[in-house]
Amino acid sequence: MLLIFTEFQTGNSIAINPSNVVCVFVGKDPKSQADATFINMVNGNLAVTEEYLTVVGCINGLLR
Repeated sequence: MLLIFTEFQTGNSIAINPSNVVCVFVGKDPKSQADATFINMVNGNLAVTEEYLTVVGCINGLLR
């Protein structure tokens, strides 16, 4: 099952495979310097608009 999040810069939907997530963290978006939630995947980072606990909760719910 894929999880749907909102990409930080474009506002477009993005679907991720939760089994490829390495970690989740909050940081600064490099372009806007605004706080964003980052999903670190095996092939790079994705910045999303959802709150940290929402992202972690969604991922944990599917991986258990």
